[in-house]
Amino acid sequence: MVVAWWHVAAVIAACMGGVDGRPTVPRRYRSMSWRGGRASRGIAGAVGGGLPGPRFVTQRLDHFDGANPATWQQAFYVNDTFFKPGSSAPVFLCVGGEGPPLDASAVAGSVHCNVAVEWLQSTGALMFALEHRYYGCHNVSACPVANLSAPGALRFLSSRQALGDIAGFVAFANDAYGLSVANKWVTWGGSYPGMLAGWARLKFPNLIYASVSSSAPVRAELDMRGYNDVVAEAYAVSHEGVGGSPACRAAIAAGHARIGELFASVAGREALAKAFGQTAAWYADPRNQLKFAGYGVADFPAQANDPACAQPMCNIARICEAMTNEALGDEVQRLAHVRKLQGQAASEADHFNSLGVPAPGYDDDLLWPWQTCTEFGFYQTCENGSECFFTQGLSTLAEEMSFCANVFGISSDTVAQNIAYTNEYYASDRPSGSRVFYVNGEVDPWHANSINTPVSQDLPALYVDGASHHAWTHPSLATDQQSVVAARQAIRDEVQKFLAEEPIAFVV
Repeated sequence: MVVAWWHVAAVIAACMGGVDGRPTVPRRYRSMSWRGGRASRGIAGAVGGGLPGPRFVTQRLDHFDGANPATWQQAFYVNDTFFKPGSSAPVFLCVGGEGPPLDASAVAGSVHCNVAVEWLQSTGALMFALEHRYYGCHNVSACPVANLSAPGALRFLSSRQALGDIAGFVAFANDAYGLSVANKWVTWGGSYPGMLAGWARLKFPNLIYASVSSSAPVRAELDMRGYNDVVAEAYAVSHEGVGGSPACRAAIAAGHARIGELFASVAGREALAKAFGQTAAWYADPRNQLKFAGYGVADFPAQANDPACAQPMCNIARICEAMTNEALGDEVQRLAHVRKLQGQAASEADHFNSLGVPAPGYDDDLLWPWQTCTEFGFYQTCENGSECFFTQGLSTLAEEMSFCANVFGISSDTVAQNIAYTNEYYASDRPSGSRVFYVNGEVDPWHANSINTPVSQDLPALYVDGASHHAWTHPSLATDQQSVVAARQAIRDEVQKFLAEEPIAFVV
């Protein structure tokens, strides 16, 4: 999870013509977690700060082609500090995903799976973290293909192949570490890794005993209106220190609606130029209108909301304090104030240290976008008539998914078919199975496509009041919301119940 950009307008709107001539995609589709501003707080540190480097397991390149013998080396990390060989202690597997890349801190203290890390001493568990294929190509030694720029290089990047990697790793680790059926495997993950963690249990119940699936949007969707609808809803949430209000939400919506009106006249565009900068002519270009107001004229954290942050306009509470302050002027002037305090220059801090020399052609900006086009969609629109409180009608489905055709040559019809198959393959938000605990946060927009209430007695769920994107998987801090603290305990209680259940015998 990377530090949030102050303004989504920094997104590269065009799908072709990056700075070096390569095709580009909007940054909001380069990772499910790109808005994750809370991530930098409490991270233990990367390799070079006293933590061990990766180990490697040999994996098949293609788990679905028995005639393809090609293999590659997948990175994993181990924490066996409290594990006693020969004991019946559980095995915790932190599942890697699209961001941030895993390093050894994943088993020692990071944003990924810290509920499990902080539980190691009392459980005596053995803990692994397994890096996702392709997302480890920042290290050429852990990349499935020799050159990522070669034609067809991404064809082995999918959730289904990643699940095959998990199954292969469990078989390897059981043998390499002398584990027995008494050592029950529990998968952990947040966001896309949360999806994989849950699916690993449902697809391989003979290997994975239980799972905690945090902030996992298991229902793939082409037009994900719900994302920005929940962003708007988040700004009306007042409890758990969130600090929103209905008046705040209404003010943000009114300001963006008024900006949409101002685009339509010379006088209006001149007013925008005076309030926000640029020239009046700049606001006449539909492409600039989209970049400026289609995703919000400032950064409006919801997924990354951190009630304890200290920077100007860094969370819902601070933004709402300004947006309900009539002394700052009308709603448009208040939006300009928020934008100004957040800073005029978009910046991004990348906290992860590369573990080696990247593979040839490595460009992590293209990896998650490939999966949106081939599996998940999740195109976040702001359509007319939705609850989105940005300027409606600029961010359309055609605009949001255009990079699939422009960058990858995948048509919109094929994207829709891919999404439908994903939901059929994984059963969307209506799975069958047991011992998966789904946990979601109230102000996290991804909960729109997640499981927020129990599917059955065997598939429980927890909805965390006021919480952002898998906030409970982060290292514990004194400033954490009480709901997040309670969620961590609820997760441990549920996993404890899972582990106490008798296993089902599988007949081979």
